[in-house]
Amino acid sequence: MTVFGEKVKNRRAELRIDQDQLAGLCGVSRRTIVSYETQGKYPREATLRKLASALGVTERYLMNDDETDPSAGINEEPFIQEARDAFGKKGAEEMAAVLSQNEALFAGGTLSEDQKDMFYEAVTKAYFMSKKRAREKFGKKKAPEKEFQKGFH
Repeated sequence: MTVFGEKVKNRRAELRIDQDQLAGLCGVSRRTIVSYETQGKYPREATLRKLASALGVTERYLMNDDETDPSAGINEEPFIQEARDAFGKKGAEEMAAVLSQNEALFAGGTLSEDQKDMFYEAVTKAYFMSKKRAREKFGKKKAPEKEFQKGFH
């Protein structure tokens, strides 16, 4: 089991970049990188995405201490990002959960990457459609615009 800080430090060493260089790639200070590697601190969501990208690993790998594959979840990331863009952090978390729960369907199977992508696209489309329906049904209703009353000061 490798914790977040160790993963950051080890991957940085593999890439042969120093803390200053990694900090520059992520838009944070060197001190922030030191806090991740040695003080058990964790980044905010936006910084985590930049950090994972700079290190060439997935967010899932960095944040899951039991995960040993740096590319774990790489197929799902574009779909999670799409949900994040459309519905924010909660949408991304929901999409990640949906995809993770469906990942068991691939266990022991021999699906090609294209087939997996098609599956993820179908699940993503279904998720977006259900969110849209929920917004239409349960979302805030706009109040009818009141006519401007003349003479009101």
